[in-house]
Amino acid sequence: MEKAVVLKIESSYSLLNLNTLGIDAEAEFFAQASSVDEVRDCLAFAVANQLLVKVLGGGSNIVMASHVKGLVLNYSNTALQVVNETTADVTVKVGAGYNWHEFVLFCLSRGWFGLENLSYIPGTVGAAPVQNIGAYGVEVKDFISAVHGIRLSDGEPFMMVGESCGFAYRESCFKQELDGKVLITEVEFSLSKKPCVQVGYAPLDKMAKEKGLPTPIELSNWVVQVRKSKLPDPVDMPNAGSFFKNPVVSTEQFQELIKRFPGMPNYPQNSGVKLPAGWLIDNLGMKGQSFGLVQIHALQALVLINNGGSSEDVLAAASMIKNSVQKAYEVQLEQEPRMFF
Repeated sequence: MEKAVVLKIESSYSLLNLNTLGIDAEAEFFAQASSVDEVRDCLAFAVANQLLVKVLGGGSNIVMASHVKGLVLNYSNTALQVVNETTADVTVKVGAGYNWHEFVLFCLSRGWFGLENLSYIPGTVGAAPVQNIGAYGVEVKDFISAVHGIRLSDGEPFMMVGESCGFAYRESCFKQELDGKVLITEVEFSLSKKPCVQVGYAPLDKMAKEKGLPTPIELSNWVVQVRKSKLPDPVDMPNAGSFFKNPVVSTEQFQELIKRFPGMPNYPQNSGVKLPAGWLIDNLGMKGQSFGLVQIHALQALVLINNGGSSEDVLAAASMIKNSVQKAYEVQLEQEPRMFF
């Protein structure tokens, strides 16, 4: 068994094609595991060599250091099984390595609904609960019934129900107290067999008014169409998707801002008012602006394009953008992609 593990683990491994920002990174050691037993073998290798284990998913929502120390572990299992099914709903357990968009399309093909607004989000199923991915008024937390994984400290399995995962806007316990401590192996989703499309967010609302209420599959196609029109393909323009979270300000601060910027889009929340970060940047005329090797996308102000820069270059550009927004609106932007060092 030890010999097999050595063959799986590679040293000085290029991560250039494993992060969508296109940072020319290198892992001290790298392994791709497709089963729980292989994960445990890799953990044993890490212990024997005194290496930290760093879990890497699809690499679509991270800023990666040029050199990543330790053992970078990628889990590739894509097994899918129905856990429970009734005439009204279904619970399905999915391997963390399953491509997220392909999973959404599979669900739609089976008549399992709820995830259509989350179509075309890059990454894997295992990354979905970490980031609590969301789009167009829908968050994945509302469909996650359980998360399964392995503790990196001892290789023991764990299971957490959705309610205990600390989900919040682009947040979870997997980004906070469990960051770097667990590897997610499977996620369970509870989905409805009754269509209930969500079109409250522009431009979906506009399309619904023009074309009528869509079916779930039509809505998925709309979302893909909109995302393709706004978000560049990382293959052509290396990027990490939306680089900043939409900030939530107090109602009092919003009242002051709307006086100064009457056209500012806004979305009332229980805790205040959510503002589109992209609009805040765009309103400053920063679309297309370059910061050395890093550029704000010409069509979507939330996206940073990396033209061969390092993580330092990306973070420097992000800092300048945040400073500009802070100065103009007294609003602090928060970075969405996680750091991977």
